[in-house]
Amino acid sequence: MGIVIQSGPFQQLKNATGNFQWLIYKGWNYTLYKGNHEDREISVKSFQRNRYSTLDRIANEVAIASRMSNHKNVLKFMGCCQETELPFLIYEFPANGNLESYIYTKNQQLQLPWDSRLRIATGIENAVAYLHHGLTIIHRNITPENVFLDQNNVVKLFDFQDALVVIPEDETDVDTMVCGTCWYLAPEVAMYGRQTEKYDVYSFGVLLSAVLTQKRFHDLLSWHREISNKHCLDSWLQSEHDFWEEIVPKYCEIYGQEESRAQVLECVKVVQSCIKENPDERPDMIEVGKALRLIKTI
Repeated sequence: MGIVIQSGPFQQLKNATGNFQWLIYKGWNYTLYKGNHEDREISVKSFQRNRYSTLDRIANEVAIASRMSNHKNVLKFMGCCQETELPFLIYEFPANGNLESYIYTKNQQLQLPWDSRLRIATGIENAVAYLHHGLTIIHRNITPENVFLDQNNVVKLFDFQDALVVIPEDETDVDTMVCGTCWYLAPEVAMYGRQTEKYDVYSFGVLLSAVLTQKRFHDLLSWHREISNKHCLDSWLQSEHDFWEEIVPKYCEIYGQEESRAQVLECVKVVQSCIKENPDERPDMIEVGKALRLIKTI
């Protein structure tokens, strides 16, 4: 798949997107629009003008997205328009939208069946594992909001603004500016700024819990506090095992997935391993992938 618009005129983008009317998704510092160019659907990423939208961050995304474009589980980067103060980036079109809208919805028709959610989790793991072991890159913002789905519900990881391009060969971690989303920040990142590939592993564990339960992590914590009379995060950390043991039957009760109970239980174990407080005790993403593929055979 070739470049659609490379340093192309801004007017072409306006025409392609209907003057930026066809909204796909609004992110934390960008808006994604649907477009049509040369009889082909595309998506156009427009950055908001604020202190987070810097040329360095955009250049970082272009550099990494370009290297990842041949991966089946990454939204394919197709080009850019540099005619404006902040470049517009062109990607393939994610026909089925953002993962967030499926796993947090109360609309029964939009809720994904269990086998689809397990396949989505495996696709996200596949992309992150390649980032870590193929390119030695840390994404630093693995959340449902940064995952899109194509027309076949194939996972497409997105938004590489915060990604750390190189992990020094003689170091096991990188101390740099803390980036990420609340609830997805690993403890060592939030407390000490230590960022390794195990940061992404922790975030993936939180994301997997959302895919499992179709609830946001902080909603799960609030629910747990209500039923267990625990009123602070420290109490939850001290009863982590009980927390996850209570989620599984609740999940099965709500979504009627008793036939998938064995797989759900094994996925909970993957979550538990990924969100361990000590990063050295977490698996790497290749190990996570092996566990998820084994779960598929149960």
